[in-house]
Amino acid sequence: MGLILRWGLGVGIAIALVDFAAGEMTRSVTGTDLAAAIELIDYVINLVLFGWAGYQVARAAGELRPGLESAVLAGLIAGLAGAGYMLARGGEATAPEELVFLVAWNIVLAASAGAIGAWSGSTARREVPPGSNRGARP
Repeated sequence: MGLILRWGLGVGIAIALVDFAAGEMTRSVTGTDLAAAIELIDYVINLVLFGWAGYQVARAAGELRPGLESAVLAGLIAGLAGAGYMLARGGEATAPEELVFLVAWNIVLAASAGAIGAWSGSTARREVPPGSNRGARP
């Protein structure tokens, strides 16, 4: 459980920081092409980080489910931070539906990328099988 929380919170906070930076950069640029490129890079970074969290936890646990849980937790943290960012930055009024969509979108991204990462992590070959005494010191 601690491994899931550590990776979920850590990656969720890292993604929130990347999203904040991308949000501020898109607000300051005038070209729509450049803003779209920044958003695309932000999505790619998010997907890589969600997958990485899923992979690391699933590899350590040897199971798929914990890896997926850590990725989804990271998505929830990033989504809630993004909703808070939208409320705090002000400007135009934000509808509650937009905030719910933002949180749900982050969870869906996390589940899809985390599933791929967790699957590859759970199938990764371990040097010492779980429950084996090889390599243990007497």
